[in-house]
Amino acid sequence: MLYLAFLFAHFCLCTLFFQLVQRPLFCIYNKRLCAVTITIRDIAAFSWHGLYTDVKVAGYMTAFPVLLVWAYTHFPAFDITGWLIVYEVVNAIVIALLCVADTALYRFWQFKIEASVLHYLRSIKGTFASVQASYIILAILAIVSIAALLMAALIALVNAFDLSAHPLMNLPWWGHLLVVVAALVVVAVIYCVIRGLHHHPDSPVYSYYCNIQFFNHCAVNPVYNFIYSIHVNDDIGSQFQAFDAGFCQERFASLYPTKGTPQIQLLNTDRPNILVIIWESLYDHFIESLGGKSGVTPNFDRLTEEGVYFTNCWAGSFRTDRGIVCILSGYLGMPTTSVVIHTKKLPSLPALPRTLRDKAGYETTAVHGGELKIFHKADYYWASGHDLLVEEKNFQRDDTDVRWGVQDGKVYEWLADDIAKKTQEGKRWFTTFQTLSSHEPFRVPYSRIPDNDVDNSFAYADEVFGQFVEQLKNTPAWKDLLIVVTGDHGLNVNEATASDRNSHIPLLLLGGAVRKPMKIDTLINQTDIAATLLGQMGLSHDDFIFSRDVLADSYTYPFALHSYNNGFIFRDATGVTYYDNVSQQALEGADAKREETAKVILQTLYTDFGKR
Repeated sequence: MLYLAFLFAHFCLCTLFFQLVQRPLFCIYNKRLCAVTITIRDIAAFSWHGLYTDVKVAGYMTAFPVLLVWAYTHFPAFDITGWLIVYEVVNAIVIALLCVADTALYRFWQFKIEASVLHYLRSIKGTFASVQASYIILAILAIVSIAALLMAALIALVNAFDLSAHPLMNLPWWGHLLVVVAALVVVAVIYCVIRGLHHHPDSPVYSYYCNIQFFNHCAVNPVYNFIYSIHVNDDIGSQFQAFDAGFCQERFASLYPTKGTPQIQLLNTDRPNILVIIWESLYDHFIESLGGKSGVTPNFDRLTEEGVYFTNCWAGSFRTDRGIVCILSGYLGMPTTSVVIHTKKLPSLPALPRTLRDKAGYETTAVHGGELKIFHKADYYWASGHDLLVEEKNFQRDDTDVRWGVQDGKVYEWLADDIAKKTQEGKRWFTTFQTLSSHEPFRVPYSRIPDNDVDNSFAYADEVFGQFVEQLKNTPAWKDLLIVVTGDHGLNVNEATASDRNSHIPLLLLGGAVRKPMKIDTLINQTDIAATLLGQMGLSHDDFIFSRDVLADSYTYPFALHSYNNGFIFRDATGVTYYDNVSQQALEGADAKREETAKVILQTLYTDFGKR
């Protein structure tokens, strides 16, 4: 009975840790991100619903002690207390790391920690570059404090029971048989707690209970969500299978036409030199011409009067690794995984730079002031057809003036020189420039808006962008130049509004290759950029199955799909639906037709990617 009492006490202590320490910490630290007032009743509700995943993690944490106790009852020669203490130390450190990471990252990503964070660890420098040293120090102190608290409680429990002082020795044969039976019963109970008694395997959905996503996220145990996400992301092709394959194919065919004739000619030439600027986190919040703040990006607003301005463009997903794929491959962001981590599949994706290189003889380059190996971005840039990658290590050491790498102003200087050189050599070229300065920690060599670091970093990015464009206007390169400026995703600026809603991004075409200025208010998706450009150049985009030429006569049903972590936003002329895939319900704007259309697209997306 002593051993069973210890295992039960261990299980209860682990459960209480999540109820009394982890969940209150998460709620208190992130409460400003909740759009409604949190009441005592709310706390009781998400604590109660969170208990479901808490006990599962407690089961995981107690599984090894069960096996150790079972072994000790038969072979009491080893020091079970020592083994248990070592286990509890490791156990406490791992749990503390996951809990603090979940709490700290939520303010930036606004979803529970999941396995994709492991890919950021490929570059330790890049992982810590976006936050201040004080933030890192506080996070480490939090990890140490919580680990010490949990460690002390677990070790105190081990010492209180002192199992090594009560070995089961000299038992008759039936006594050992009873021990085996008891162990099997305990293992079966632990398995049922972890696995659940449902027909289907458990998932975080069993802790979801309302349409306020913050409360659902408070309820879900971060360790359970992390463990669950590890195996979910591996099985791509079978996810989001909502309909019969035949119905899905028929319905999808009308949504993404790959044929059509452009009804508007935007360019003076069908073979412009192209610079695609993927502006970090640029969305309507910082752009006055899209209804955002005044005075943050005046150069961008001024230049919208000189180019072709798409005012109703929506990002395909919520992070840079998704955004660059949406832009360059016209391939939708996926709610449960990032395309770029599946490196063996990347060469099979369509890609704008590869198409222009192979079909039109373009020289292709990708430029970024930071480290491109972060989150497999270099893998994607190579696979998408860039012949040359220029990153932080290719600049002078003195140019690296922020922890992320080189500020945009220095990179624009490099681009201006490179464009001048290619123009002199008569080359036809395509360059992707992924900016950096308007990213955490928002430290830039500029102080026009000194009281707001975020706004000031965008103001700096706008200033050097405006200077770059004006410089190019006075060069021979301008005549055949097409500059495509867009954002990779939106940005949450510590608002209660979820970051996945901040997806209204600009799309601006500039340069001497532009025939005349105009504004286009048609609803489009970020993924439509590739097919629309290829359509203007008279090149086929048949392989870009999730990208549409929005200027063609075949574009008859405007809509935009934005995916966030295990959810999507679908908008068309009839309205907007905000849908959560975990709870399988619309959180806002429920509409059967919009939900069906989005699910058809996601089923086709996952089926297609699973086959690549």
